Parts: sequence; structure tokens; C-alpha cells
Amino acid sequence: MTTLVSDDVATRLAHVTAGVDARAGDLDAGQTDVRDDLRALGAAGLFGLPDLPETVRVIEQVSAVSLAAGFSAWAHQMAIHYLADRPDLSEALLTARRPGVTAMAAGLKHVAGLGQLPIFAGETRRGLRLNGPIRWASNVFDDALIVLPARTAAGRLYVVAVDVSAVGVVIDPAPALMALGSTGSTSLRLEEVEVHADRIISADLTGFVRGIKPTFLLLQTAFCVGVTGAALTAAGRATDGLAAQFDGDLADLVSQAEHNRRRLYEFATAPAEADLAEVIRLRLNAANAAVGATRLESALAGGQGYRAGTAANRRFREAAFLPVQSPSEGQLRWELKQYG
Repeated sequence: MTTLVSDDVATRLAHVTAGVDARAGDLDAGQTDVRDDLRALGAAGLFGLPDLPETVRVIEQVSAVSLAAGFSAWAHQMAIHYLADRPDLSEALLTARRPGVTAMAAGLKHVAGLGQLPIFAGETRRGLRLNGPIRWASNVFDDALIVLPARTAAGRLYVVAVDVSAVGVVIDPAPALMALGSTGSTSLRLEEVEVHADRIISADLTGFVRGIKPTFLLLQTAFCVGVTGAALTAAGRATDGLAAQFDGDLADLVSQAEHNRRRLYEFATAPAEADLAEVIRLRLNAANAAVGATRLESALAGGQGYRAGTAANRRFREAAFLPVQSPSEGQLRWELKQYG
């Protein structure tokens, strides 16, 4: 399908994705991290684009060559989106001079009715004082900026911006992750972290989440669509004598992938008007298609699909993350049931 992306954006994106592609193996092996890729996207002016379909295309194409880089680009872009009305905070993120961290998963779960916020905020004369855990965040590098939700004992709900380097931010040792070790993903603890009033992004978490959720889900769908497309393209090149046994599987997945991609760009043209239940369903279906596509690619690749260092093996491991990526498959299924 034709997507609403300018030739200029397409040219700049092609240049950056070539560099990401060349680094994909090193990212997967943990020999480097995603910061150079974020900076390359920022230097090319590919963050904070004015039209969502263009941003969808960026995340999709980066994820097609490295889901790790695409996932980190999504997290960074979401931090920019949260700070759309705060150029004083977002300017350094637009060029990726510093990484952006989205730690809003707990906020989305809270608004969906699936749990309390783990970060407590004590109100002070200067702003807020935060305590509690962030159980998962990515792009957690020393100079990063985190956007996160917090609640007071009285039930007031905030969205705030906190520097990773702030006094009281404790970064837990990074876990050993399958395929995503280059993304700066780990857990954190906030211990008496002072947040000045000018770092409060919103005092209405529910309204904030409702405003950002369509974009949040659509850009996640973009990285699912990106890795799916790459896997199916590779699967379609299989020439092994047994490859024909999978023709039906391949055709079904290609049909699903084309449908998901078409719907993604349709919704992205007017995210505020999209039916949220359909956006949630699309995100769920796109993740499932990615898992199926990478499994099929691995099966058709034979021994190469099991060999570390191959693109087929990397994509298979990268996509294994998607069912647990917040909102997880379980949360998406639960939310869909609420629509009847």
C-alpha cells in the first residue's frame, strides 16, 4: 500500500536504517547499545515528525532491520509525545542528545483498572517527593529523561519528568535479556526523589492516558508490523525442497500482515478518531502475527534459524518479547473484553 510519507522523510530514513542494519548484529550480541541509532534518527530529524503516519513509518522501517533499535526508538518517541507541550524538556530529545524513557506502563494499567500505581508522591512546597519502584523501563542510560506516573495518599494522580541522574534514582543491575540487551532495559527505584513543580507534566493522569493511548498502541503496532514484514520477506525467499509445505501458512500470514499494516496507517491518519477497541485489537493481532511470522521464518531457515548470529534467529528471539511487552497479551485480551 502507499503510505503518507514524504520523499524527503523516506530518503533520510533509508540512510539511517542502512546504518541500523549494519549494526544489528552487534546490538544483538550486546557489543554496543542503541544510543548511536537514536542519535542518528535525531540528527536526521526523524523524531517528533508532524504527522503520525511518518512516525509510524520510521518505527516500522527501523524495526524491520532491528527490533531492538525500533523498540528503543518507540520508547524515545513516546517520551517526546508526552512532552509535546513542554519544548523546554523535549528539545534535547528531538535531536536525541539525551535518551527519552517511557515509564508509563503502570499508568496505563491503573487507568484500565488493573492495579494501583507503585510510585507514591508526597506533596511539598516546591513540588513532589517520589518513592517507589519502576518495574520496567528502557533507554535507561545515565543522561536519560524519564516520564512516569505517581499518586498521592489522597488519590491525586500526576505525570512527571525525572532525570535518571537525579539524586535518589537507583538503577537496578540490568538483567540478562534475550535479544534486547542493547536497549538499556532494567528496573529502577525512586528514593525521596524531589520533583520541582516545573517537572509536573499533568495533574490528570486519566485524561493524559486517554490522550496518548492511541498513539502509544499504534507506534507499538508499527514495530510489530516492521519485524513481521522482514520475517515474511525472508520466509518467501526459502527454496528448500520442503518449503512448499508451508505455502499455506505463508499465504495466511502475508494476508494478515497486509491487513494489519493497512489498518495501522488508516488509524494513524486520525488517531483521535479511531475506535480504541479496534486499535487495541490491531495491536494484539499485530504482535501475534509477528510471533507467527518469525516462527515460520525460523522453520523455513532450517538450521540457520537456530544458529546464533543469523537474522532469522535474531528476529525469532526479538519477537518473543512482544507477548509480554506492556500492555501484555493478557492485558490486551482483558481490555478487549471490557468492550463487550
